[in-house]
Amino acid sequence: MPNPFQQDKITDELRRDIVARKFAPGSFLPSGRVLASRFGVARNTVMAGLAPLVEEGLVQSLPKRGYQVMSAPAAFEVTWTQDGQVLPVGEQQLGPGEELRTEVRQAPTAVADLLQGPEEMTVVVRGTVHRYAGGPWALREFHVPRSVADVARRLSEPAPVDELRLLAEHDLAVTGLHSRWSTRAATVDEARLLRSGPSPVHVIQRTGFHGDEPVFCELMTVRADRVFLSQSHGSTLEVADP
Repeated sequence: MPNPFQQDKITDELRRDIVARKFAPGSFLPSGRVLASRFGVARNTVMAGLAPLVEEGLVQSLPKRGYQVMSAPAAFEVTWTQDGQVLPVGEQQLGPGEELRTEVRQAPTAVADLLQGPEEMTVVVRGTVHRYAGGPWALREFHVPRSVADVARRLSEPAPVDELRLLAEHDLAVTGLHSRWSTRAATVDEARLLRSGPSPVHVIQRTGFHGDEPVFCELMTVRADRVFLSQSHGSTLEVADP
């Protein structure tokens, strides 16, 4: 059985070597036998240590050839707009994203707080992955209270939709927005979906209000190693008083 500590060491050291360009894009990593000798482990432990690098898109496995180093996705500028959106510079809207999924679940505590609901409140979540310049850069989750989704029913369907326009069509137009930017370590699932390894992530919380009532909470989780901010309005952005 592979040793988790040893395989993590292999993953971390090879990731550092790839990021430092000790292995150029297009080149191949040493063979499993050579790596096993380098780290003093069995070959299956080497294979286990290489698996996360494949998931992160740093290397690709080519049958009978080995593990080829891939070019890292390019970094780019993003703008934190006045209405709390995070967009690649030059783009006017985020776009529908990919891998759209919808589900009904109990709201995490942070989301329940933003939506000013009870801890056990139920929300409909619309989740997407966003890609730019060669790789994933952001995960988006759009949370609405179940009561709102019961009115704007298309929010529960796994199909692209302009959520704010749909809310307005059902007399739930957004009249106020509150947005906040923070940074933290990525979770295991976030790192896998973003192919980011141990890189930290930016988290942008955006809450929309209809009058005094929150009608949605949007969470954008962004790879900190791929973006740099070209415009900021501070850690808290008030667009209108809810």
